[in-house]
Amino acid sequence: VLLAVTAYGIAYFVMPVSSIELNQYTHSVGFICDNAYIVREEAVYYSDAEGIVYNIASNGDRISLNTEISTVYSGNANVDALKKLNTIDLQINKLKSNDHSSKLYNTDSDANENRIAEKISGLPQHAQDDNVAEVRNIKDTINAIRSGNSLSTDEQINELKTERARIENGISGKKYDIISEHSGIFSPYIDGLESVLVPDKIEQLTPEQLLNTKSDKSEYVNGKTVSLGTPVCKIMNNHTWYIAGVTNKDYAEQLKSRKNVKVRFTNVTDSDVKAEVIYTGEADDNENCIFILKISSYLESAFSYRNVSAHIVFEAYTGYKVPVDSIRTGDGLNNYYVIAREGSNSYECEVDVLYTDATEGFSVITARNDAKFKLGAMERIVTGER
Repeated sequence: VLLAVTAYGIAYFVMPVSSIELNQYTHSVGFICDNAYIVREEAVYYSDAEGIVYNIASNGDRISLNTEISTVYSGNANVDALKKLNTIDLQINKLKSNDHSSKLYNTDSDANENRIAEKISGLPQHAQDDNVAEVRNIKDTINAIRSGNSLSTDEQINELKTERARIENGISGKKYDIISEHSGIFSPYIDGLESVLVPDKIEQLTPEQLLNTKSDKSEYVNGKTVSLGTPVCKIMNNHTWYIAGVTNKDYAEQLKSRKNVKVRFTNVTDSDVKAEVIYTGEADDNENCIFILKISSYLESAFSYRNVSAHIVFEAYTGYKVPVDSIRTGDGLNNYYVIAREGSNSYECEVDVLYTDATEGFSVITARNDAKFKLGAMERIVTGER
């Protein structure tokens, strides 16, 4: 092959060569467990009476200690009343989450008139109930809208609380509040595995038993009538959670030799968490082992799943994926380079080889820190004749 040296590199006059586009690539070394379980410390709360359940907290809410999370109404609580309570609670929570006082009324006349019409529609019922205080409150609110005055966040919340109390007072019978005894993430879904999938108990299982641990239900009782002692909701520890699964003996041995790994979930968005290896069990007759990983970081999406496909990553190498035979040996030990192109010019780019898969015939490379010509400035890698 005839070469001509230019100020920019090496230009080919005769080019019986092949090349590939240069793209960033991350290669992960590890294994995939398609039938892994998300294991959490979960406190289940039960109904103290027979009645209709109304959850004050919503799925995924962060709950602090001693917070009212659910109520059981033992009297005549119709679904429409519960829906109204839910709407009011959502409005209150939204106002509380605002960083600053928001305006209830804006300068849009159509929006204001709709608000006035909504208030007026409730007057006949309040008058029939001889609810003088609420009639006066509606009158003051309408005057505030028409005068262009705005209400502070506290005033808005107080108005909503007054309306909430009015609806609750219309529900006959006793009200049984469920108060949180733990802090964490609220969930209205009960799958029956809360007391089964616990790290200490999982260690007592065989791999086959863990794989056959299935939930045949996902109870959701909000708005439904329940009996005394029925599971209503749960609060999950959002600081510490676990991944449990089954893998083969070889991967289990690699886990044993490591303190930490990374975990990615194929059905959970934005997931890449660090995990501590806390348990690897003995192999069964099929050479399968149970493993448990501990995670001490919050991942919002993970609290919506029980079964996941987990990619357990031992090492990850980020660079450029190239055929093994495209890497040239330079002078000295561990001195490698590739021929790369930018435009019509070719360059010898010195590289470090991060990883090689001899079976698949590829390597992951990156530019050497002291390289004269950097791979990041190139477009293609020469893989054929040189």
